[in-house]
Amino acid sequence: MAYHRVMTPVNRCLRKVHHLSAMAEDALVDRLGLALDELERAYRKPSERVVALEAVLHGVERDPRRHVQTFADFVCTLIESRQSRWVTPA
Repeated sequence: MAYHRVMTPVNRCLRKVHHLSAMAEDALVDRLGLALDELERAYRKPSERVVALEAVLHGVERDPRRHVQTFADFVCTLIESRQSRWVTPA
């Protein structure tokens, strides 16, 4: 029996983020935003979105391929900004 790994929304987002780290800068911001938008849509509650964003944040920070520090810093800043949006009452 073959093992089939289910891609969670966090894993899908992390996969896209890792792929983006090798892209040219001009398309990067838009695609990163789309990946994070997709992640946020996968969860209904703001608290679930914050937890998912935190999982992606930790995935980026722990990535052994984190050869582009500036990219990782940018992703972390963007995720922290999005988390603040979901934690701060409107």
